[in-house]
Amino acid sequence: MDLGFLVPAGWTPGDQVPQKFLIFFDSIQDAIGAAKYLQSHLPPGLWGKIKWFNSDMTFKFKEAEVDNLVTGDTWGLCTTESFGMRMDVPDIILVIQWQATCSLSTVWQRFGHAIRNCVLQGTALLFAKKEHFDVVCEEKRKHQQNKKRKAADTPQNQ
Repeated sequence: MDLGFLVPAGWTPGDQVPQKFLIFFDSIQDAIGAAKYLQSHLPPGLWGKIKWFNSDMTFKFKEAEVDNLVTGDTWGLCTTESFGMRMDVPDIILVIQWQATCSLSTVWQRFGHAIRNCVLQGTALLFAKKEHFDVVCEEKRKHQQNKKRKAADTPQNQ
Protein backbone atom coordinates (compact mmCIF):
# COMPACT_ATOMS: atom_id res chain seq x y z
CA MET A 1 0.00 0.00 0.00
CA ASP A 2 1.32 3.44 -0.92
CA LEU A 3 0.63 4.82 2.56
CA GLY A 4 3.60 2.99 4.08
CA PHE A 5 5.63 6.21 4.10
CA LEU A 6 3.54 7.43 7.05
CA VAL A 7 4.76 4.68 9.35
CA PRO A 8 7.71 2.75 7.94
CA ALA A 9 7.59 -1.02 8.49
CA GLY A 10 9.41 -2.00 11.64
CA TRP A 11 8.83 1.33 13.38
CA THR A 12 10.03 1.16 17.00
CA PRO A 13 9.74 3.50 19.97
CA GLY A 14 12.46 6.10 19.61
CA ASP A 15 11.88 6.44 15.86
CA GLN A 16 10.35 9.70 14.66
CA VAL A 17 6.65 9.84 15.50
CA PRO A 18 4.47 10.41 12.42
CA GLN A 19 3.09 13.89 11.92
CA LYS A 20 -0.56 14.27 12.86
CA PHE A 21 -2.61 13.08 9.87
CA LEU A 22 -6.03 12.39 8.42
CA ILE A 23 -6.54 10.03 5.50
CA PHE A 24 -9.92 10.28 3.81
CA PHE A 25 -11.44 7.27 2.10
CA ASP A 26 -14.67 6.92 0.18
CA SER A 27 -15.37 3.55 1.79
CA ILE A 28 -15.46 2.43 5.42
CA GLN A 29 -13.80 -0.89 4.54
CA ASP A 30 -10.89 0.88 2.81
CA ALA A 31 -10.40 3.11 5.86
CA ILE A 32 -10.37 0.13 8.22
CA GLY A 33 -7.98 -1.80 5.97
CA ALA A 34 -5.57 1.14 5.77
CA ALA A 35 -5.63 1.68 9.53
CA LYS A 36 -4.88 -2.00 10.12
CA TYR A 37 -2.07 -1.86 7.56
CA LEU A 38 -0.47 1.16 9.26
CA GLN A 39 -0.99 -0.38 12.71
CA SER A 40 0.86 -3.49 11.53
CA HIS A 41 3.99 -1.32 11.20
CA LEU A 42 3.82 -0.48 14.91
CA PRO A 43 4.43 -2.60 17.99
CA PRO A 44 1.05 -4.00 19.18
CA GLY A 45 1.03 -1.75 22.25
CA LEU A 46 0.93 1.31 19.97
CA TRP A 47 -1.78 0.21 17.52
CA GLY A 48 -4.17 2.62 19.26
CA LYS A 49 -2.15 5.56 17.94
CA ILE A 50 -3.74 5.06 14.51
CA LYS A 51 -7.47 4.41 14.30
CA TRP A 52 -10.34 4.31 11.86
CA PHE A 53 -13.17 6.79 12.22
CA ASN A 54 -16.50 6.49 10.40
CA SER A 55 -20.26 6.83 10.61
CA ASP A 56 -20.59 3.45 12.34
CA MET A 57 -18.86 4.89 15.43
CA THR A 58 -20.86 6.35 18.29
CA PHE A 59 -20.95 10.09 18.86
CA LYS A 60 -19.14 9.52 22.18
CA PHE A 61 -16.32 7.61 20.44
CA LYS A 62 -15.97 10.28 17.76
CA GLU A 63 -15.85 13.05 20.35
CA ALA A 64 -13.20 11.19 22.37
CA GLU A 65 -11.10 10.50 19.25
CA VAL A 66 -11.14 14.12 18.17
CA ASP A 67 -9.93 15.01 21.68
CA ASN A 68 -7.23 12.31 21.41
CA LEU A 69 -6.13 13.74 18.06
CA VAL A 70 -5.97 17.26 19.53
CA THR A 71 -3.86 16.12 22.51
CA GLY A 72 -1.61 13.90 20.38
CA ASP A 73 -2.71 10.65 22.05
CA THR A 74 -3.84 9.59 18.56
CA TRP A 75 -1.39 10.24 15.72
CA GLY A 76 -3.76 9.80 12.83
CA LEU A 77 -7.16 8.72 11.64
CA CYS A 78 -8.22 6.78 8.59
CA THR A 79 -11.64 8.23 8.05
CA THR A 80 -14.57 8.80 5.77
CA GLU A 81 -16.54 11.99 5.35
CA SER A 82 -17.88 11.47 8.88
CA PHE A 83 -14.85 13.47 10.03
CA GLY A 84 -16.40 16.69 8.92
CA MET A 85 -17.91 19.89 10.11
CA ARG A 86 -17.22 21.10 13.64
CA MET A 87 -14.12 18.90 13.87
CA ASP A 88 -11.63 21.59 14.77
CA VAL A 89 -8.11 20.22 15.15
CA PRO A 90 -5.67 23.11 14.65
CA ASP A 91 -2.49 21.17 13.91
CA ILE A 92 -3.19 18.37 11.44
CA ILE A 93 -0.01 18.46 9.38
CA LEU A 94 -0.99 16.03 6.64
CA VAL A 95 -4.35 15.40 4.97
CA ILE A 96 -4.57 12.69 2.33
CA GLN A 97 -7.44 11.85 0.01
CA TRP A 98 -7.12 8.21 -1.02
CA GLN A 99 -8.27 7.41 -4.57
CA ALA A 100 -10.96 10.04 -4.76
CA THR A 101 -14.24 9.11 -6.31
CA CYS A 102 -15.93 12.11 -4.73
CA SER A 103 -16.42 15.60 -6.15
CA LEU A 104 -13.64 18.16 -6.34
CA SER A 105 -15.48 20.37 -3.84
CA THR A 106 -15.51 17.46 -1.36
CA VAL A 107 -11.76 16.95 -1.83
CA TRP A 108 -11.12 20.66 -1.17
CA GLN A 109 -13.31 20.52 1.92
CA ARG A 110 -11.33 17.55 3.22
CA PHE A 111 -8.02 19.26 2.45
CA GLY A 112 -9.28 22.20 4.48
CA HIS A 113 -8.75 20.14 7.64
CA ALA A 114 -4.99 20.66 7.32
CA ILE A 115 -3.54 23.28 9.63
CA ARG A 116 -6.06 25.60 11.19
CA ASN A 117 -3.21 27.30 13.06
CA CYS A 118 -1.75 29.92 10.70
CA VAL A 119 1.69 29.66 12.31
CA LEU A 120 2.08 26.08 11.02
CA GLN A 121 2.39 24.63 7.53
CA GLY A 122 0.51 21.60 6.31
CA THR A 123 0.39 19.35 3.29
CA ALA A 124 -2.51 17.89 1.33
CA LEU A 125 -1.98 14.88 -0.93
CA LEU A 126 -4.32 13.35 -3.47
CA PHE A 127 -3.77 9.70 -4.35
CA ALA A 128 -5.65 8.84 -7.54
CA LYS A 129 -5.63 5.99 -10.00
CA LYS A 130 -3.88 6.92 -13.23
CA GLU A 131 -6.92 6.09 -15.34
CA HIS A 132 -8.70 9.11 -13.83
CA PHE A 133 -6.28 11.60 -15.40
CA ASP A 134 -7.16 13.27 -18.70
CA VAL A 135 -3.81 12.37 -20.29
CA VAL A 136 -4.30 8.68 -19.60
CA CYS A 137 -7.92 8.80 -20.79
CA GLU A 138 -6.84 10.53 -24.02
CA GLU A 139 -4.08 7.96 -24.64
CA LYS A 140 -6.57 5.16 -24.07
CA ARG A 141 -9.07 6.77 -26.47
CA LYS A 142 -6.36 7.15 -29.17
CA HIS A 143 -5.26 3.55 -28.68
CA GLN A 144 -8.86 2.36 -29.15
CA GLN A 145 -9.23 4.48 -32.30
CA ASN A 146 -6.00 3.07 -33.75
CA LYS A 147 -7.16 -0.43 -32.96
CA LYS A 148 -10.49 0.16 -34.75
CA ARG A 149 -8.72 1.75 -37.73
CA LYS A 150 -6.34 -1.21 -38.06
CA ALA A 151 -9.25 -3.64 -37.83
CA ALA A 152 -11.10 -1.73 -40.54
CA ASP A 153 -8.01 -1.69 -42.79
CA THR A 154 -7.39 -5.42 -42.44
CA PRO A 155 -9.12 -7.51 -45.14
CA GLN A 156 -11.62 -9.90 -43.65
CA ASN A 157 -11.10 -13.63 -44.21
CA GLN A 158 -13.60 -14.84 -46.76
